[in-house]
Amino acid sequence: MSPALLTGSAPTRARFSFEVFPARSGAAALALGHAVQHLSAAGPDFISVTYGANGSNRDASVDLLKYLRDHTDALPLAHLTTVGEDRETVRAAIHSIMDAGVHDFLALRGDPPRGRTEADPEVAGSLSALELVELVAEARAERPALTSVGRTSVAAYPNGHPLSRSRSEDIDWLVAKQEAGAQFAITQLFFRAEEYLSFVSDAQRAGLRIPVLPGLMPVATSGQLRKVAELAGRPAPAELTRELDEAGGYAPELGVEHTVELASELLAGGAPSVHLYTFNRHERVLAVLRDLDLLTPDPLR
Repeated sequence: MSPALLTGSAPTRARFSFEVFPARSGAAALALGHAVQHLSAAGPDFISVTYGANGSNRDASVDLLKYLRDHTDALPLAHLTTVGEDRETVRAAIHSIMDAGVHDFLALRGDPPRGRTEADPEVAGSLSALELVELVAEARAERPALTSVGRTSVAAYPNGHPLSRSRSEDIDWLVAKQEAGAQFAITQLFFRAEEYLSFVSDAQRAGLRIPVLPGLMPVATSGQLRKVAELAGRPAPAELTRELDEAGGYAPELGVEHTVELASELLAGGAPSVHLYTFNRHERVLAVLRDLDLLTPDPLR
């Protein structure tokens, strides 16, 4: 991971990272392995691997993290969630990931499992992301040789966390996670550069010092666009919606174009890097990086 990314100092050249998720079938695993080889060859700062609620895909996540560690040059970063799990179960999961040779984490509370709500006692009593950052630090201290190894990242919400009452509350939580030991943040999805830039500016005035990586996803379909809008908590851009609909609901080049324009604005505005949600495909995110002139020719092509 580049020093500029971790310290917040200006990088000599913009950087990038990726997110993938464990495959759900044998065929998907083969496709994911192919994609990961291309993503790794691009030279990202890291590749993060998602982790389901209640540890629902924990073994698959660890297997994918090990694959990244053993078969690529990419630094693996493990998502961690706490929802529906007790403190000692989460601690054991942290240790098992570290024992697998992975030491970088994204600390998240996570969404309720399917069929559960925030009103369920198991969900309501889950550790917060702030408490998880503290627990990761504790778990590292329990492996003295690894105390100085690895970094902890957290989520940031330019358009507000679903349970938040105000932007100031979101920023207070982010600064508190920084003080607990988080070294950088990755944002939830959003559509407009000002949403990220104004949030980061407000957070820095409130004492945030860690870098905030904008999370972006080049959509290919109308369905993906609707999903991103749901996650972003904002309507999708009307023009992009219309153009995708006119293309029959599938037009990867439109998602790439929108993401390139958005990333260009973000980097010009001071974003230290871009974090690309890949949907387990390499073609669109690498097209974005090529158009941004951030990518050397793909040696696997």
